[in-house]
Amino acid sequence: MEKQMRIARRLSRHSASAFLHRRLAGEAFRVSSATACLLAIFLSAGGHWAVLQSFAYTRMLVEFAQKDSLSTAVKKTFDGHYSCSLCPKIRAGYNEERKVPQRVGGAHSPEFIVQIPACSFFLPAAVADLPFVRSLSPDFLTAPPKPPPRVV
Repeated sequence: MEKQMRIARRLSRHSASAFLHRRLAGEAFRVSSATACLLAIFLSAGGHWAVLQSFAYTRMLVEFAQKDSLSTAVKKTFDGHYSCSLCPKIRAGYNEERKVPQRVGGAHSPEFIVQIPACSFFLPAAVADLPFVRSLSPDFLTAPPKPPPRVV
């Protein structure tokens, strides 16, 4: 009896730890996949240029604040006349990226031979042969028959 109790406790501990392990692994996968999606959105929206420009501004602000007062350092950092060596490179890279259209794998845009107006549509032949059903939901536009039918 005591041996069976020990085995039962050991099994319950293992199943509980396996359950906890699966749950934590699922949670870690969910968090990491959400983080990867947010990072991809951030990078595709051009967030990396904002990070680089923030780094350059911070570096300039610290550099100017060592020589002048903080208000003068802020003015020099953001007025555009005292740019550092990174600012023109960041601006050039940002402008170059905006000029080049992004294409995946060098794919070209499709060229259509026949131009179809936007308002027209067609049904496949298999659907066109089906009989038309007016409505599967009850029709609430007409009143119920009067007097109501009696249940026999």
